[in-house]
Amino acid sequence: MARTKFGAGQRVVLTRAGMLSAPSGLYHIVSVLPRERGPQQYRVRSDGETFDRIVDEVRLAEAGNE
Repeated sequence: MARTKFGAGQRVVLTRAGMLSAPSGLYHIVSVLPRERGPQQYRVRSDGETFDRIVDEVRLAEAGNE
């Protein structure tokens, strides 16, 4: 199994969030989705939302110590 850049529970921020119509701010990785082809994808959730989003890895960055 290939390693992924992020893991479940990790805090991240969305980059290019305006293209997704998603609010900026902190998100956490809910789960890493199986990769069949195309970019690695993650299920993420913002603390201010009650639903998950599916986001490509290239649109995520580490949150750091925020």
